[in-house]
Amino acid sequence: MKILHTSDWHLGQKFISRDREEEHRLALDWLALVIENEGVELLIVAGDVFDIGNPPNYARALYYGFLKKIIRTQCRHVVVTGGNHDSPQMLDAPRELLQLLDVHVVGAATENCEDEIIVLKTNRASQRR
Repeated sequence: MKILHTSDWHLGQKFISRDREEEHRLALDWLALVIENEGVELLIVAGDVFDIGNPPNYARALYYGFLKKIIRTQCRHVVVTGGNHDSPQMLDAPRELLQLLDVHVVGAATENCEDEIIVLKTNRASQRR
């Protein structure tokens, strides 16, 4: 299984008064190409998906647009964990819906570490395409 580990996207970040939307869009387009060209089957996004707990709508659109793009590739699973810049509640809100697409979200660790175990199954990805 080919695994790609990323982190610290900081979508929605501003540099003084300049937003980085176009820069982030280009980076995510590049990442999607790498995933497709390299045959990545599992993408891990380890924290700081967003730069602030309540990111602007364009940052959320970039995130969901990227997920939509890569679930059409051979990438069978995506695992997203929250970081210190993310709102665990905001990341977890669509958790059950995203899980139907084999996108596993852990906004924050719970008291029971068994809640954080993610079982990656190989048969669902072929059924969703």
